[in-house]
Amino acid sequence: MRFIALALLAGGIGGVLTLQRQTTRALTAEIERSHGREEELVRLRAENERLQQELVSPAELDRLRDDRAALPRLRAELEQLKRSQAGRISK
Repeated sequence: MRFIALALLAGGIGGVLTLQRQTTRALTAEIERSHGREEELVRLRAENERLQQELVSPAELDRLRDDRAALPRLRAELEQLKRSQAGRISK
């Protein structure tokens, strides 16, 4: 009877230890994945900061849009001046 009780106790302890070992392995793997995600997050934050510094300011963007919008008018003025100049030279 004692032998059966000891065997059951040993089996129960063995089962608990096996479960604890599996849980420890799973938690260790999760910690490793977490560290990998943390490293990726640090890398992405650094890249995001670098890209933010490269962004054109809203004021500069507005100025560039205004300059681009003025190009057709300036080209037309240039062509008109060229024709005017050519007319003066031919007279």
